[in-house]
Amino acid sequence: MYHLSDIKTTVQQTAEAIAEALKIEVEIADSNLIRVAGTGKYKIRCGSPMDEGFVYRHVMKTGDSVIIDNPGYNELCQPCTCRGNCLELAEVAIPIRAEEQIIGVIGLVSFDEEQTKRLMDNKQSLLRFLEKMSELLVGKVVESQQNRERERLTSQLLTVLNFLQDGILLINDQQKVTHYNTHAGKLLDIGEDQEVELYQLLDDKKLWLAVERGELFSGPIRGKRVATQLYCDVVPIKNSEVIEGAVITIKDIQQIKRLVKEATVSEIETHFSQIIGNSARMSELKTMALHVAPSKATLLIQGESGTGKELLARAIHQSSNRKEHAFIAINCGAIPENLLESELFGYEEGSFTGARRGGKMGKFELAHNGTIFLDEIGDMPLHLQVKILRVLQERRIERIGSTRSIPLDVRVIAATHRDLDEMVKTGEFREDLYYRLNVIPLMIPPLRERKEDIPVLIQFYLDHYSAVTEKVVRGITPEAVAKLTHYLWPGNVRELGNVIEYCVTMVEGDTITPENLPQRIKEELKPEAKSISLNLKQLEREAIMKALTMADSEGHKEEAANLLGISRATLYRKIKEYQISENKTFF
Repeated sequence: MYHLSDIKTTVQQTAEAIAEALKIEVEIADSNLIRVAGTGKYKIRCGSPMDEGFVYRHVMKTGDSVIIDNPGYNELCQPCTCRGNCLELAEVAIPIRAEEQIIGVIGLVSFDEEQTKRLMDNKQSLLRFLEKMSELLVGKVVESQQNRERERLTSQLLTVLNFLQDGILLINDQQKVTHYNTHAGKLLDIGEDQEVELYQLLDDKKLWLAVERGELFSGPIRGKRVATQLYCDVVPIKNSEVIEGAVITIKDIQQIKRLVKEATVSEIETHFSQIIGNSARMSELKTMALHVAPSKATLLIQGESGTGKELLARAIHQSSNRKEHAFIAINCGAIPENLLESELFGYEEGSFTGARRGGKMGKFELAHNGTIFLDEIGDMPLHLQVKILRVLQERRIERIGSTRSIPLDVRVIAATHRDLDEMVKTGEFREDLYYRLNVIPLMIPPLRERKEDIPVLIQFYLDHYSAVTEKVVRGITPEAVAKLTHYLWPGNVRELGNVIEYCVTMVEGDTITPENLPQRIKEELKPEAKSISLNLKQLEREAIMKALTMADSEGHKEEAANLLGISRATLYRKIKEYQISENKTFF
C-alpha cells in the first residue's frame, strides 16, 4: 500500500513547483482526502480533511480526470454547501495512480479571470503536464516504499546476524570490510564505524587465494589483532562468474572445543556411582580408579568386551581436574587404517587426495586440556603406535602434511580387550608403547568372576528398561535370577543389559520368569557337561589355580609350573593377568 504522506515534503515541493510554473493554485490530496500539500490559501490547510471535496472523491472513485468551468453549478457540486456561491472559478483534477491503485488527486484551482483563461485555454497541455507530475510523485512514493522495505529487511538481517554465535564479515572485491556483525567485531577487535581491510584482521593469503579462484575455503586462520585461534569458512560472491567479494564466517576455536566438550561430556556425564557392582574386585577397582583420577598419569584399562571400559574412563575423567574440558573417545579398531591417522592427528590442506580445504583438526587437538580415550588400542597399526609413543613422550603432535608441531596438554586413557603382554612378545605391539601406556593398569573383571554383582545389575537394568519401554514390570522370580547367575556371560555386562531389555520387551505379565529368558539361557546344561567351560581363558585360570593347589605345602610355583608344562616366568605372568589372589593358602 502506497501513501503520499510518506513523501510529504516531496509532495509539497511538487505542488509549489507546479504553482510557480502555471501561476495557478495547487492542492494535492491522498486516498483518504487529506490535504497533503497546497499553495496559496490551501497551504495552511495541509493535514486537514477535505470535507467538501466532492470532485476529488469522484476522481478517486472513477479514476477519470475532471475539468470544471462552472464550480458551484456543476452536477458534481450538488451536495456542496457552497453550491451557487463558490469562490472557485475553474478546476482541473487528475488521479495519481500507482499500479492499479489510486493513491491521491492533483487539483488546479483558479480564483480570477486571468487564471481561469490560462486554465481553460491550455486544458490538454495542462492534463499532460499534471500526468507527468503524477508519475513523478508515484516514482517517489514507490521508491520510498522500497527503501522502507529494504531498511526493514536490512534491520531483520542485522538482527539475525548479530544473534548468531559466529562472526560474519562481508568483503568486497578490494578486500575491504563492508559489513560485519557484533560478534565479528568482538572476535577481531574492530572499532565502531571503523573502516578496515581484510589483511588488517586475518592472515588472508590462503583465504583470498581461494576466493579469487571462486572456491570455498574452510580452515584455521591466524588473527592479526587478537591472539585467539580462529576457524573460518569462506564463500565467494559471484555475479556472472565475476568475483565481487566474499562472505566469511569466523568461529573461536576455543568455542568449538567447548561445543565438542558439551557434545561429548555434558550429555553423558559418568560418575563412579553409576558403575554398578559391590563385589570385592569391583570395589577395589573403583577405589583405585578414584584414587588415580586427579593425577595426570596415563592409564591402561583392560577387560573383555562388554565389561564397561569406556564407562570407567568417563568416570575417571569426570572425577579429574579436566572435567570441564572435552572427553574425546575414538575406537582404534572401528576406523579404517588409512583414515585413523588423520582422525587422530588432523591434516593440512592438500596433504592428500580428498583432504578438506583448509585442513582439519584431529582428535588430539580437540582433546587439548581434556582427556582422549583410545579404545581398542590393541588394534592400532604399528606405524601409528610410533606416533602415539611420540605424543606421550613429547606432548606435541604434527598434522599430516605439516612441519609445525602443536603443543598439547591431554591425558591419555587407553583400553583393550586383547592381551597386550602377549602381543608384545609376538611383535604385534610395541614394547616401549606398552610400558608408556601401562603406567597405571586397571583390570575390569569379567562378569562371570563377580557373580555376586549379577542380581544388582539385573535390578538396575530392569528398572531402566521398564522406564524406557513404559511397561510395568515389577520384578523377576528367584528361579530366573538363578539361571542368569549361572550363565557364563561371554558378552559381560553389555550382554546382560541386552538380555534384560529382551525380557522386559517380551514378558506379558509384570514378572519375569525363566520362560521369558532367551533360549540360550533357558537351556540347562546336562549334568556331565556342567563342569565343562568353553571359554579358554576360564579353563586356563582354573588350571593354574588347580596346579597351585596341588603344589607342595610350601606352595612352590616351580612345581606348579612343571605340572602345567610352562615356565615359571609364564606362570607369574598368567597369575598377574588373571589376578589370582596372593592371599590364597597355596601361595
